[in-house]
Amino acid sequence: MYKNTNTEKISVVLTVYNGELYLQECLESIMNQTLSEIEIICVNDASKDKTLFILEKYQKIDKRITIISNESNCGAGFSRNKGLDVAKGKYIIFLDADDVFEKDMLEKAYVKANEQEADICIFKENLFQNKEDYISYFYPYKTISKLNKMEYFSLKDINKKAFNLWNGWAWNKLFHKSFIEKTNVRFQEIQTTNDAYFVHVSMVNAKRIVFLDEILVHHRVGVKYSLSSSRDCSWECCCVYLKELRNYLIIHNMYLEYERSFINWTSNFLYWNYWTLNESNRKKLFYELKQHILDEFEFYKYNQEYYYNDFYYWFVQTIYRSDKYSDCKILIDATKRWIFMLENNDRKLEKLFEYLQKKQYHAAIWGAGERGKALLDKCKNKSEIIKVYDKDSQKVGQKIKEGYMVEEFNDMTSQGIDFIIVTNTSYFDSIAKTVKKVAKNIKIFNLDYYQECCLPSPVLLEECML
Repeated sequence: MYKNTNTEKISVVLTVYNGELYLQECLESIMNQTLSEIEIICVNDASKDKTLFILEKYQKIDKRITIISNESNCGAGFSRNKGLDVAKGKYIIFLDADDVFEKDMLEKAYVKANEQEADICIFKENLFQNKEDYISYFYPYKTISKLNKMEYFSLKDINKKAFNLWNGWAWNKLFHKSFIEKTNVRFQEIQTTNDAYFVHVSMVNAKRIVFLDEILVHHRVGVKYSLSSSRDCSWECCCVYLKELRNYLIIHNMYLEYERSFINWTSNFLYWNYWTLNESNRKKLFYELKQHILDEFEFYKYNQEYYYNDFYYWFVQTIYRSDKYSDCKILIDATKRWIFMLENNDRKLEKLFEYLQKKQYHAAIWGAGERGKALLDKCKNKSEIIKVYDKDSQKVGQKIKEGYMVEEFNDMTSQGIDFIIVTNTSYFDSIAKTVKKVAKNIKIFNLDYYQECCLPSPVLLEECML
């Protein structure tokens, strides 16, 4: 058990660089938290806009705010370490200055963590670009439900999924400060991906992790000057992070226990970096993988069955076999990649239809675009698919592949349907709400997640189903 002699229950470390556009909204959502026993450590990373003026204005209003200013722009990793060094709270959280938080986020996380003296409390988040369009980050339902019911757990309990359930984000996790000090882990002082090493090293060392199954943080995406938008200037950071994490696991005799999860996470993460970079930096990453990463990580020794998703095996092997960047035909378009996965995931698709046949379900596809048409191509001989839905009024009433008429979902058209296959995760939550209002007994299946997820195969269908 950890002792704490300070009155602050949580230290909030907020790093900010040129954040004038959203800083006020972010600060107010922290200051107005229902948990009042907090300190707010704002690290201004040599901002050139009105950031410091805004921080000083709010410091006059709320004495819980401490301002630390870097003399030069040092990056979020350096700034988070500075905040960590002065934090006095029992627990500590690292937040981004363009996000927004539920008013009871800190209270709920603190209560959940404190009742178990947890090393880490993880909670859920969603993503948004504007306040009318929230996208939930998808979690495997069955595993998350199980973890949520446990008093606490460690990654050893889920070693084959250890790196595959959560991203290495710091802003949806509350850390016990004494545990962090004991682990002696620091943020990497690199331009981007600087929190992933800190998070993953903390999690493999944590003996008591608790999960709070609530969306408490709203993560803003599409911000021009955010760290995630500057990765093209620091394409190599993903490799720096993965190398250091792998070395840590090897040095501390943890690698064999987490090897399969690590390799699957690495291939997934590298592909995400690959397709989100611009052409010039994608080429640089290709040669870094060719010349160093693939051999250093020994990707050549893992066969296809070792991978949780055939696509990521294909990604690694395609780079491995390509002599030149121009010969490397990696799919970067989201829809084309989705269709390619569909065409190369026959085992997963067969398990889905075996399930439908066993349950004697009549199913519908929700989505009449390219993904829906590709799915119809793959299941043209499957009698279980009897309808196609779409919310787009221009598509409703049109005939598409295999003679299906696109319908709008309502009380009448839902008759006889037991199962709806949703082809795009971005719309899953809104579709699920629409369906459950009309027919609570209809199962809603996230085919997008089922295809892409890097979890041990075979993935239980229930993990992707509401």
